[in-house]
Amino acid sequence: MANEKILEVHYPAITSWQWHATLFSILGDDDNAKRWIYSNYIQLRCYGINEIFTGNDMLFADIMPGSSSLQHCPYLITSLMTKQQIESYTSGVIDFIIKTIDLDGYVYGVFDEAKILCDVNVDYKFPHELFIYGYNIDKEIFYVGDFTFTDHYSYSTVSFADVERGYSVITASDDHMFKDDYKGTRGLYVILKNTNTRYYDLDINFIRDTLGEYLECKDTKNHLRMYRNRFNDTTFGVNVYDRLIETIEKQLSGDEPDYDIRALHIMYDHKVLMYERLKYLMGNDYLPMDQALLDEYLKVVDRCLTARNLLVRISITDEIDRVDRFGKYLNEAKEIEIKVLTKVRELLGSYEGQEFR
Repeated sequence: MANEKILEVHYPAITSWQWHATLFSILGDDDNAKRWIYSNYIQLRCYGINEIFTGNDMLFADIMPGSSSLQHCPYLITSLMTKQQIESYTSGVIDFIIKTIDLDGYVYGVFDEAKILCDVNVDYKFPHELFIYGYNIDKEIFYVGDFTFTDHYSYSTVSFADVERGYSVITASDDHMFKDDYKGTRGLYVILKNTNTRYYDLDINFIRDTLGEYLECKDTKNHLRMYRNRFNDTTFGVNVYDRLIETIEKQLSGDEPDYDIRALHIMYDHKVLMYERLKYLMGNDYLPMDQALLDEYLKVVDRCLTARNLLVRISITDEIDRVDRFGKYLNEAKEIEIKVLTKVRELLGSYEGQEFR
């Protein structure tokens, strides 16, 4: 056993949710992985939930595939290890994580980050996903990726003791990731990367069809009903713009405004990834090079970034009178995006080259 081992990570292209940041941290800029990434992450969906920490109403928005991408990505080998297995196979969670990293496995799971952030005992929990990619035995630290320890996604370190404390108090009901994927129990994900072999080709037909579902706001979750039941109030595609505007206006109209940036951040990440997809398709001759089209889509990226930054500003200044600008920025983005992606869909529909490369 080495005194230190740090697995390869790359700062992720999108960071709106921990599962996306983890997957993109592992895959990095790999060409094989790009073929799968750019064939996916097209459809948007959102629905209302009760926020797990506060109980407040929350609009949960995400790009599909969501958290299940860690299991379904063809370039990740993901094992779900229950707490009972971890305790049976090793002397404890610290030993388990170290041995997993020695075998080139990343570790991902829910820990009580209140125990990590506070040196004193607290009477509340903050269950949150933690991504672990390295260790140093001499310093007794793990190398981790997370949102909690700074004001943005970052790579930092957490002590062995804090990881053990954060793991030990999590129950099955606290483990909002593992219980959905593994039938109500709790544990950790072990993730291995295998990008050396090409398992997935860029799927032009799937990109074209999913763009259609996005533009027409079709119920993509119906394709996945064999895996789990679905939420009843889910909104898909470009209609997410309208629901987001409605939610923000409602959140900021009360006596105690709610400055929840998460849905706006996923919107911005969606546009960044779509822009990179268009560049990739043009750069690899699946679409004709069209700088004007790229420049037009950059306006979509810019409008969504401006809307996100506006909410950050309002949360600092309490300038609630600016709330009407959200509708302006997001409606402009929606109008431009529909026009650009409709053209892209038509171009892909007439694609006559070799389907997969």
